[in-house]
Amino acid sequence: MYTFWCVYIPRLYLIYFVLAILIGAHFYPGGNHLDASQEGYSYTLNFLSELGFYNTLSGENNFISSFFFNSAMYINLILGFGFLFIPKLFSDNLYASIFAWVGAITIAISCIFFAGVGLTPGDLYFPAHVFSVQTAFNLSFLAYLFICLAFFFSTSSNKYTIACILMFIVSVGYAFHISGQPIIDPVNEKELFYETVSLEMLRLNVILQKVVVLLMNISLLMFSFGFADRIKRRGL
Repeated sequence: MYTFWCVYIPRLYLIYFVLAILIGAHFYPGGNHLDASQEGYSYTLNFLSELGFYNTLSGENNFISSFFFNSAMYINLILGFGFLFIPKLFSDNLYASIFAWVGAITIAISCIFFAGVGLTPGDLYFPAHVFSVQTAFNLSFLAYLFICLAFFFSTSSNKYTIACILMFIVSVGYAFHISGQPIIDPVNEKELFYETVSLEMLRLNVILQKVVVLLMNISLLMFSFGFADRIKRRGL
């Protein structure tokens, strides 16, 4: 049971997430925040959540892309539930167990908000969408710290602790970066967005988002190996 929820579910989620992004990007009609005439999806000018828009910024229907992206977001609920099994893996040490519980609960809540990203397409529910995105990322970053401490106080290899620390540093830096960015609805405040956000700023924010998401997914994969190690050590 522990292997299924703590090892297989994260890995299966990562496989589906990557496939959903690739398929969604392939079928994305076009348009970005500054250029409605753009054809197709740009990995350097379109945010990942644009794949979940009901209509793209070019005004075209986005059914296929939104189906795959939003379904990947909903599966976060299963991933979050699986993290609630994690504390048992660290129950041989009081401090590790406490931090594992806090980290597991925090990341489970963050997964609920990631599912909320899929429920609130940015072109329809912009304020709720932004709130879901920011809350999901911020809680995830906090969860990395607690899971890092759980590995630190356990008998697991230090490589998992080091990986968590590096991811936490990157996460905090990204959180500070996005907190200083203007929040402007690209659909209902289009003119203000054009006046405020440059092409270079848009490109930087899009690339940074994808780098952080990539690192988060790599960290999740590493966690699965760390959890597998804990399961083996505990004989679960």
